[in-house]
Order: sequence, then structure tokens, then C-alpha cells
Amino acid sequence: MSPQVLGEPLGAIAIVILGGLSPFLFMPLATAIWGEPAAKVQRVLNDIATDIAALLGRFAQGCLLVLAFGMLTTVLLRYVFGESFTRLNETVMYAHALGFLMAAPIALITNAHVRVDIVYEQVSERTKALLDLIGFCTLLAPVMVLLLIYSGPVVELAWRIGEKSPETDGLPFVFLLKTAMPLFAVTMLMAGVAHAGQAALRWRGLEVSGPATSAPHVGA
Repeated sequence: MSPQVLGEPLGAIAIVILGGLSPFLFMPLATAIWGEPAAKVQRVLNDIATDIAALLGRFAQGCLLVLAFGMLTTVLLRYVFGESFTRLNETVMYAHALGFLMAAPIALITNAHVRVDIVYEQVSERTKALLDLIGFCTLLAPVMVLLLIYSGPVVELAWRIGEKSPETDGLPFVFLLKTAMPLFAVTMLMAGVAHAGQAALRWRGLEVSGPATSAPHVGA
């Protein structure tokens, strides 16, 4: 049986999840169009998304600590003692991947992500808000929806076979690492709704309240 057929059940689950998320994906546009009535719901979504993203941010901090100490240990073992352990090397790889993926939502919500452009910083705050809203609708949301749909068969197959490292002495958790792909897509959609919602509120000139408007402390 092909991987595509094996992956169909999780693909269906992804569609169901998207069906549940879809009303919230349109909230930033609703806020931009209808203003205060939709803004009340948007502010609640912003608060919820920020709390979840902050929790993921703390998890990412832990991953970065594992990454740092793991790399230090790997270098010492290899160049001082001439030893190398596959499980340690793969732990570093896991920590790097999860740290990046789980830190992305809070980085987006708090505008801590890197921008590479020559236009954004030169325009007015209202225009920036409009660009953020357009960016969510035309770039972030479609890409994350596609990632959620197409990662379904990959993750489902990995769980079915209990996918593990190709190395005999490696970690047996590849299926868990691959699960981070749809989780990343869902959390980025959540963060995108909050980020675009903030933009819609700014564009309408409405008061923005709640923790989503400023960078929350995600430290321990």
C-alpha cells in the first residue's frame, strides 16, 4: 500500500481541524470590515493565542538550552576524548528543530521576527497594519493551510510504522519529530490570526487591549 493511501486518515483529520479553525481565520478580516463588534471577539482570540504562544516559547527556551549543552558536550567528546554518540547528536538535532518551530508563534505575535524589506519601515503605521493584514491573508495563512494538509500523510505513515532513526543506535522518535510539522502549522495559524487581528485593530483605529499588544515575558 502506498504512503499516500496510508496517510489518508490523518489527511481527513487535517481537513476536520481546518473546518474548525476556518471561522477564526476570517476574524482579522471581519475586524477590519465591521470594526468594534468583531473586535470584541478578536481581542479574546489575541489573548488566548498569546498565552499559548508564550507557553510554547518557554518550551522553545528549554530546547535551546538542550541544544547549547548538547553541542558543547558533543564537541568536547569528539575533540577531547575522540568519542561520538549518535543519540546525543540526534538529540541536538531534535532540540534545534523543535526550538525553532515552537518559538515561531511568539516571535510573530510580538514582532520579534526578522523583516527583510525596503518598504515596511518607510510607511505609516496604518499602512504597516494593512500590509500585515494582507501578508497574513495572502502568504502566511495559505502556506500554513497547505503545510497542515500535506504533512498529514507523512505524519500518519510515520506513526503507523513507528518511524525511528535510520541509525541502529539512533533515537526511535522520528515519528514524534515529524508530528511537529502539523503542530507548527496550527500554532502559526493561531499566531497569524492574533498578529493580523492586531493589524486590523490598528488599521481601524480601535483601542488594542490585552497581552497580545506587547511582548510578553516568556522566561521561566
